[in-house]
Amino acid sequence: MQAETPRSNLQRKVFTLFGGFTLLLCLIYSGIGLLTAYVIEDQLLDNLIIEEARYIEQSFRNDGTLPSPRLPMFTLYTSPTDTPPEFLTALAGEQRRAEYFVEGHQHFHLRELSPGTGAILAAEVGSLLTVSNQSDRLIWLPLAAFLLTTALALWLAYRLVTSAIRPILNLAQEVELQATSQSPLALSTSSRHDEIGFLARTLQRNVHELQQARQREAEFTHDVSHELRTNLAIASNTLALARDQGLGVEETRALSDTLATMNRTVSTLLALARSESFEHSSFDLRPLVEERLLARREITTHPDFQLDIELPDTLPVEGHPHLAASLLDILFDNAIQHASQPALTIRYMDGALIFANPVLKDFNTASLFNAGARGPDSEGFGQGLYLASRIFTALGWRFSATCENNKFSLSVMPDSQCADQ
Repeated sequence: MQAETPRSNLQRKVFTLFGGFTLLLCLIYSGIGLLTAYVIEDQLLDNLIIEEARYIEQSFRNDGTLPSPRLPMFTLYTSPTDTPPEFLTALAGEQRRAEYFVEGHQHFHLRELSPGTGAILAAEVGSLLTVSNQSDRLIWLPLAAFLLTTALALWLAYRLVTSAIRPILNLAQEVELQATSQSPLALSTSSRHDEIGFLARTLQRNVHELQQARQREAEFTHDVSHELRTNLAIASNTLALARDQGLGVEETRALSDTLATMNRTVSTLLALARSESFEHSSFDLRPLVEERLLARREITTHPDFQLDIELPDTLPVEGHPHLAASLLDILFDNAIQHASQPALTIRYMDGALIFANPVLKDFNTASLFNAGARGPDSEGFGQGLYLASRIFTALGWRFSATCENNKFSLSVMPDSQCADQ
């Protein structure tokens, strides 16, 4: 499987976003600061001119003369003929105050005094323009602030990438690398106690469930082919013979038994393929054993069948009742079909449920539960026990088999916690 590469770089987006946002904030606050400085400077100069104009007008009202300005940067023009023409042009119309700029550093604030005086007060404030005069020096302050805040933003972006984005990217790479592995997904960030750890544990759990579903699908396909092929061949052959000579009593019963076995096998396979079959609960196993025994007409209607049961009044276990019922059906089928005599013993001893039946000769049970361990010479529980082993695994029950002294014995150990209750 070819690894997928992302079409966009999330880390680059984070760096660009943080850097651009920091630059924008720096420009906005620098503009606000510069505008505030110009407004304050202009207001201070205006207050200074208003105060000087108030002084001159008050003196004129008191003694009828126009005093000289108190500050050297002020010039008082007492008549239009004395006033420079450019000042008169700046004050043309209804304006009583104006600003006039001269090339260089000269900057005039003009104010027409009260009509009775006919005078114009001019203030050359070029030397008082602190913001303009210091602009070459002050430019380094916002530039330094911009560089400092940009460096801080990039450092924070790096920290964010390191602590949040990079673990997610590493998580994606780990999942991609282990996608085809059959072993459980192991993620390095699953031990974290934050959202990334929660995401890793969720991925592990979901991938594990998907792997189990895929495994159940593969096992279901294999089991259908392995368990149903022989029975389908028997049923097909029986029906083929029936077209020529009809079905006798024995053939009808054999066909009925074959179809019943196939029905139970399909139910078992479907139960093993469903994920809900692996959700365990507590239940009493004894009534289930009695129910499945009563469903076996070969046991209940056979007058010579020897059935010996020694079970406690209650037998609480942990597992899935439907899977347990399918397991009992398989064990009873094998006892009925392959025991040397019609006899079956079921007893509970030392935490184990023991099934025993006689056989013609002892045999090796080491490979009895392996897939494909079905041969014409197998006896006792030797047929179909691969499905039984699958059910044991799904239930989480342990089991062991022995064959000694012409007796086959299968010991089933359910969940120990439940068995000890």
